[in-house]
Amino acid sequence: MDLQKKLKNLGVIEIPYGDLNWGPDPKHIQKGIYSDIQHWKNYRELDDYKLCGIYARAHVPYTVEEITYEPKTNEEVYLTLTRQVSDTVYRHLTAGEALLITGGYCKDAVAVCGGIQRAVGTQKKIGIIYLDAHSDMSTPEVTHTGILGGMDMAAILGVDLEEWRLAAGLLQPFDDEFVILSDFREAEIEDDGALQIIEKLHITWLKSDEFENEKIWRQNVHNLAEQVDAIYLHIDADILNNRHVPNAACVAEGGPSIETVMRNIRIVMQTGKVLVYGTYGFYFDTDVPGQDSLTLSGLRTVSAGLDSWKACPYLL
Repeated sequence: MDLQKKLKNLGVIEIPYGDLNWGPDPKHIQKGIYSDIQHWKNYRELDDYKLCGIYARAHVPYTVEEITYEPKTNEEVYLTLTRQVSDTVYRHLTAGEALLITGGYCKDAVAVCGGIQRAVGTQKKIGIIYLDAHSDMSTPEVTHTGILGGMDMAAILGVDLEEWRLAAGLLQPFDDEFVILSDFREAEIEDDGALQIIEKLHITWLKSDEFENEKIWRQNVHNLAEQVDAIYLHIDADILNNRHVPNAACVAEGGPSIETVMRNIRIVMQTGKVLVYGTYGFYFDTDVPGQDSLTLSGLRTVSAGLDSWKACPYLL
C-alpha cells in the first residue's frame, strides 16, 4: 500500500509562550521543575510570518491555531502547556492535516511527539531529524545550567523526566535508532553534561562537516526515511551560524550558513516522509539587539520547508 499522499492540507500551530529560566535547580539543592507564564505579546516573528504570507508557501489550504494557556490547579505551567500542545497536535493530525509548528521553543518538542504518537499509535516507526547546535539530552541529574529546553530529547527518548513525557501522552519513548542529530557543535565547548548520554545511545550524530556535505546528509536522510513511517523535522534557530541568530538565548559560535540549512531542509522534505515540521527559537523577548536578523532567518527557514513539502505520510 502507498504510504504517502500529496500534501493537501496544512495545519499551523503557533505557540507564543517563552521558557527562559524554566527548569530544575542547577545547583541540585531543590527538587522539581520551575516554570512560569511568559506570554510574549510584543510584535514578533509570528506577526511577520502573517504579514509576509509565508504559510501559503505550501500552496495548499491551511488553518492557523494559537495556543492559549489554560491553567490547571496546582500543576506546573510547563506540564499544562505540554498537555495543551499535545492535544492540539493530535486534533490536527487526526483531521488529516500535516503540521507546521511556529513560535515555540525546543521544550515544545515533547508535546509535539506526544501528539504524534497519540494520533498514529505506538506501532508506527517515527523518525526524528533534530537540527540544533545542542543535543538537548541533558537531565536534571547532570545539568549545571538548569535549562529545561535543553532536556526535551531526554524526555522523548525515555532517558529521564517521565512525568513530562507522560503529560504529553508519549506512553512509549521514541526509538533512538531513528534519530539524526546535527550538528551538536556545542559538544566541543559546553554540552551541559549530555555528551556521555549521547555516546551511550544509538543516535546518528552528524557533526558539522557532515552536515555541510550534501552527499553525506542526503544519504543519511534517505537511510532514515527508508526505515520509518514518518519523520518529525525539528529546527532550532541556533543550528544556524551565529551571524544569522545574533540575539538567540543560547548562541553557539560558528555553524552552517542559512543557505546550507535551507538546502538540507529541502532534502528532508523531498523524502515525502515529513508529517510534522517544528521551527523553534526564532523570537526572544529580551533587550539583546538582532531580532530583525533572527526574524529574517525564521522567514527563510519556514519558507524553505513549505516550498518543498509536496507529500506526507498517510498513516491514519
